[in-house]
Amino acid sequence: MTTISAEQVGNRLNDWRIAIRKHDVHSANAMYTELKELLKKMEENQEVLTYYSLLEGKYKLMLYERRGHNLNEKTELDCPSKTNDLIEYYFYLYKALYASHKRDYASAIGLFKIAEKKLQNIPDEIEVAEFHTKIANLYMLLHQSLISLHYIQNAIDIFKSHEGYERRLVAAFVIAATNFMDIGDYKRAENYYKKALYIAKGLNDYFLTSQLYHNISILYAEAGESKKCIDALEKALSDDDYLSSCYFHHSMFMLIKELLSIDDRTQALYYFELLKQKHETKKSPIYTAKMNLLYHLYFTEDMTKKAQTCFDEIRILKELKDAEGGRELSALAARHFEELGSIDQAYLFLKEAYHTEHHKIDWRNSDEKNEFTDFRFSHRCLWTNRVFQSVK
Repeated sequence: MTTISAEQVGNRLNDWRIAIRKHDVHSANAMYTELKELLKKMEENQEVLTYYSLLEGKYKLMLYERRGHNLNEKTELDCPSKTNDLIEYYFYLYKALYASHKRDYASAIGLFKIAEKKLQNIPDEIEVAEFHTKIANLYMLLHQSLISLHYIQNAIDIFKSHEGYERRLVAAFVIAATNFMDIGDYKRAENYYKKALYIAKGLNDYFLTSQLYHNISILYAEAGESKKCIDALEKALSDDDYLSSCYFHHSMFMLIKELLSIDDRTQALYYFELLKQKHETKKSPIYTAKMNLLYHLYFTEDMTKKAQTCFDEIRILKELKDAEGGRELSALAARHFEELGSIDQAYLFLKEAYHTEHHKIDWRNSDEKNEFTDFRFSHRCLWTNRVFQSVK
């Protein structure tokens, strides 16, 4: 077997890195297959193997963000050599991203700070923009909107000045839009989403377009524009690839919830049936619980059974560690029972929502607590389980 030099493989890894950070899924998939074969023939070189492992994590994260693939593996690595700034940077960056994915936000912030220091030794504007996008996303999740906007504007400026990074610019626009939505500036948020949609359509990226329609529907729901919200969700569900992804459940749940909020029960029942057919091939425990709650809340006549079933589904959500979903639906149930005149039941659901909203965080030290004293949950807070979708 002919041995391939580590330098040759390293050069190809750099090509792969460029495809990944451009979110060119087709090219990245092809190079992934190629590199697995090249590594079998490569001379022994631990640094290249470490670089490959880190890029593989970035590749899987890209597939998770762009195609909804599962992200359930943690790459265990020893601390990298101090001589390679890029590998050191990636090491801490992806540890930070994994901590964020696991909702260990205090650890994620600390790791991001280390990565930011390592980044100072890397003269690469795109890498800087990528970092700013990722840390802006974390601050967005924690509702630190002004800090997030500071970072994401830096990323936007860099991506605009480089050709070929349109999808990354879209991701930055989405983070900016979400921050403006969180502070109640719906007009500026809508403008950013429209810019993002314009780019996605120009790229003929139908999956990305569907994700953007889903996200702008959240904005319209926030602004009380149900017709625009429903229209956007129906557009999101028009792409076949999107329908076969895990994001299908996000949009379907929100569509049914919005239809029920305007009392269009006939159309909501149509989508319930469509979802039932979809579940025959692909089930999501969290969204099964959410859909069951919606159905019983609006279509079960017996008040006692209605309340008990809803509490059972909220308990399931909490067991599945979707406290955010439990909080949102507890508040929804409270409003619904109040409208039905069942004040006692409304109080119980409101109490459940309150306790989830004011969930205590166990800090490991006072510094962590002081840094995030304003941490709170809302129905847009945690993208991993919430209906908002990351299009990074």
